[in-house]
Amino acid sequence: MSQLGLAKSFRAYMKETSAGDSTRDETSSNDQQRDQESDINASDLESNWWMTSDTVDAPNRVLRYLYPGYFESDAKAQIPLFEDESGITVTDEQTPAHATGTRKTYTTLFDHDETQFDVGHMDVIWPTYFSENEWAEPVDDRENYTDDMIKVQVDTVTVDGELRAMPIHTDANVLYYREDKLEEYGYSAPPKTDSELVDIAQDILDRDDEIEHGFIWQGGQNEGLTIMWLNWLWGRNGDLVDGDDIVVDTKAGVDALRHAVNLIHVYDVTPESVTHSSTDKNRKTFQTGNTLFMRNWPYAVSRLDDGTPVSDDFSVAPLPVHEEHPDANNACLGGWNLFINPESDQKAAAQEFLEWMASEEVQRRLALDHSRLPVRKSVYDDEDVREEFETLDVFEQALEQSQSRPSITQYPRFSEIVFTECNAALCQEKTPSQALSDAQSKIDMEVN
Repeated sequence: MSQLGLAKSFRAYMKETSAGDSTRDETSSNDQQRDQESDINASDLESNWWMTSDTVDAPNRVLRYLYPGYFESDAKAQIPLFEDESGITVTDEQTPAHATGTRKTYTTLFDHDETQFDVGHMDVIWPTYFSENEWAEPVDDRENYTDDMIKVQVDTVTVDGELRAMPIHTDANVLYYREDKLEEYGYSAPPKTDSELVDIAQDILDRDDEIEHGFIWQGGQNEGLTIMWLNWLWGRNGDLVDGDDIVVDTKAGVDALRHAVNLIHVYDVTPESVTHSSTDKNRKTFQTGNTLFMRNWPYAVSRLDDGTPVSDDFSVAPLPVHEEHPDANNACLGGWNLFINPESDQKAAAQEFLEWMASEEVQRRLALDHSRLPVRKSVYDDEDVREEFETLDVFEQALEQSQSRPSITQYPRFSEIVFTECNAALCQEKTPSQALSDAQSKIDMEVN
């Protein structure tokens, strides 16, 4: 399996993007938005950055696969199996691990016509954005795989009646916790409300020498913070949509952000470093053994189980809700899909790869080996899978308690406004009320 050779300028860009996304004010049009998201100039991208001697001299059946860094272990495990079964050679490269950096990478490549790849990954919130910009080829469901898939996942990638990507795994966020520590200090169950989490975290932080962080979550300037704010908003029975408009400056919205600020600066259960954190940074912190609670996605189960200091000591539970709204659906629906580049000259091979990744066999492997939540309903009915994937029932419950982010073309800009302003509040540069007031003004001007 050959590895793609990137131009030096592109590697520098990838390193810069993965280190952390810089954000700035942007205008409302898609073209201007994408131009400002691009941190490199067209002249910095070599037109043949993807082409190495391996790919130039390779047979015609060569598939070029660009996936997010979060999917590295999954991809490295599946690619050789696909090559053996299909006879298609796959060359592969990574974008940054998180969604925001990955979207910026694709945006840069498409905007500067540097699109020498065949298959990419599409976050569950991108289909409308990608479709409007003609960045995703319609996908054929020749084997009717989507009939066996979770309906909401299929709906998210269906734009104007056309399937624009193939779902490969879904996601729902949950609370990771140190089961051993809760038992040691007399707690028989994980917290069910926000206030219970704070009380337990404060208690164990005071009594335990090993635990340094009570609760870590995604607080950096990336999509993770938008989702965190939505978790707390929905947990307070708040809503994001009012008619045709996106509304963030509401009582529930401000209360949600104030709670996040208080976790850091009033309750002292969340470290200030959370303002620079991301999903996988939190996972790496939690697995060292110094953290009591963490909010994260299903993939972390397989990583934490892989010989880490907490392998035998953690478990997962549904996210806590506000005590006044015990039945609130506060988890956020996630998931990733495979899309075909419209400029690909290997669309038949790309279609074959999408169908192979969505097959029941691969879905089962992704679930058992990488703790990915399947999109195929039949996998949830497999008793062997349920027995081995011990926390699947909790994630299934979280899926049932999930809500979807708004499917709007301007979602990337909406999210960037929200996570930038929320981060300013977390850093105490603005009050929660001022941050969401400023966010609303920008949303009204650029999104609504």
